[in-house]
Amino acid sequence: MRSALLDLHRALVDSERREYERVRGRVTDRAFLEALIGDPELAWLNPLTSLIVRLEEVLEEDLGAAAIGDCVDEIRKLLRPNAGGWGFQRKYAEAMQRSPEVVVAHGRAVAAVGREES
Repeated sequence: MRSALLDLHRALVDSERREYERVRGRVTDRAFLEALIGDPELAWLNPLTSLIVRLEEVLEEDLGAAAIGDCVDEIRKLLRPNAGGWGFQRKYAEAMQRSPEVVVAHGRAVAAVGREES
């Protein structure tokens, strides 16, 4: 599950970088990293990033099945693209429209999260 979520995150970041550079021109890796951290246009990725970090902490600290289940439930809720929605779900749907890599990574992540026991 971790691997699938990290692959999804990477596909989203790559998609956002292509879009960011399409509008602004090429940027260095450092400049894009700074944009990921500080640009409000890219802040929509934060909920997924935070949940991945939280899942890693729960697993690393061995907080038990209930904590893992809660985290996985939140991830399942988040990974529901909705073009008519707001926030993460809307931007996620837009990224899926732009990038076949995001669609493939989404499918793998949803399958992986669905397979996990909570």
